[in-house]
Amino acid sequence: MSTLSHVSNATPTSLKSFDLILDGALDAATVLAIRHDSANAATDGPILVLLDVTAVTSVGASGVVGLLEVLHLLRARGGDLRLFGSSVALEDTRLQAHLGQVARIYESREEAVDGGCTPVRARHLTPRFGVRNLFMRRHRTFGWG
Repeated sequence: MSTLSHVSNATPTSLKSFDLILDGALDAATVLAIRHDSANAATDGPILVLLDVTAVTSVGASGVVGLLEVLHLLRARGGDLRLFGSSVALEDTRLQAHLGQVARIYESREEAVDGGCTPVRARHLTPRFGVRNLFMRRHRTFGWG
């Protein structure tokens, strides 16, 4: 059984924001509740729905399709749906279903409100480029050593 609860809005944005916390399974019944609450919140105009997915335990195919429908509905009205938090179940589903091409999952609420526009510190995933590194041979080892 999953539960959906409202959270007070504390961060100002250009769009009025509406916070939801998702707890439990992401399935068709949960998405119906999200859709209903989002539609009610969007009656006054465009709205930014922030969905905290930290406590998601399982993800069903109907939940993924339903979230995409809610995203389409909100974007058609000038709003947006942004997911934030880290959930192992949702991360596995995002990788398997290639959801990263459609919806991004932000690390924190502030990043979701901002939309990822603030500059982030570089992670340095590649080695630094330099003239000395250009012609250097890498040290090769045999076996474990």
